[in-house]
Amino acid sequence: MKRLEPPMLNRALSEPCTFALLQWPALVGLLSIDQPGLPWLALRILVGLWLAAMLVAAYTGGRGMGFGNAMLLQCGLVAAAWWMHPSAWAFAWLAAIPLLMLVAQRLRLRRLETAG
Repeated sequence: MKRLEPPMLNRALSEPCTFALLQWPALVGLLSIDQPGLPWLALRILVGLWLAAMLVAAYTGGRGMGFGNAMLLQCGLVAAAWWMHPSAWAFAWLAAIPLLMLVAQRLRLRRLETAG
């Protein structure tokens, strides 16, 4: 097993959090903007394109399918929690997110260890 240098280790550990901070506001914005009018439609399209770009970026750049799938599943859990917000089920969906963060970190670390 290869020992990772601190910059590579820091990047692998922080990437899931970075992707979450870039994806989830766009997802919540996409779900919450429901105003009529052309400016709101343009904003929804812009936010949707940003979310799509972040999801595609999760699969590219040497991160692998597992990391991308974990980020996509996290977005699904955030959307499920958004739709079930007044109920207790929202907490169940949100409770699974830290587990997926750990899975994404482990997959990223494993990919870096086997790449070198």
